[in-house]
Amino acid sequence: MMRLFYLKQKYEWMMLMQNLVYLGIETETFRKFQKIHQQLNEGHTESISKELGEVLATISCGVVEQVFGEIERLRSTTEIETENTLQQINESLQKYMPWSVSLFNNDRLKPIVNYLDQHIYKHEHQSFLTYKVDPNLLAEAENCLLQIKQGNRAYIQPAFKAFTQIVDQGIHQLIIEPKKMLKFNFVVDKTLTGVIHLTTQLGYKRIEKLAAQFDLAHSEKTLAHFFSFLDEPKHE
Repeated sequence: MMRLFYLKQKYEWMMLMQNLVYLGIETETFRKFQKIHQQLNEGHTESISKELGEVLATISCGVVEQVFGEIERLRSTTEIETENTLQQINESLQKYMPWSVSLFNNDRLKPIVNYLDQHIYKHEHQSFLTYKVDPNLLAEAENCLLQIKQGNRAYIQPAFKAFTQIVDQGIHQLIIEPKKMLKFNFVVDKTLTGVIHLTTQLGYKRIEKLAAQFDLAHSEKTLAHFFSFLDEPKHE
């Protein structure tokens, strides 16, 4: 009976791991986050909101570069016009993330840091920010990629739409939910909601525009890049 229970738990854990997105965090940035996490849980009294705001902005910009940077690099190999979408998103993150976090004392920041810590997966000397993906959405994206590999152009835009929805699930789990936990006042909450909506829509519209212009080869490369974030880190 115990063995059956163990196998069931192991199977459920494996299925969960298969539905996670893994976004790398730089070693030094993760070290700073760990230090802040430890200080908050030890009851550190000196304000660390400035340090936390900078770390969260660095992590966020790193995520944007990992996910969207490859699209821009692929774009540069085509004749698609240049837009500074990534720069605009990163500038917003660097401006509003530290500002919003600076409004709170350590006690108010502790829950959000613990929440984010639960979304971090440590693997050997690497650390990843993770979030869950709906399995039905993942299956839809996988089917689209398979169709594209078989030369079916009709699935290019549906594939990019599916991955936009996958990104949106990450926005909800890693940004919107933590924002709710902080319980900003009406004015600040409205400001941040507007910033989140503006920056996400900026990125989504950029993906939609590129999806309409990429050929099969560039689409397959971009989607394969997206799928790489769904691969569980392996032991070397």
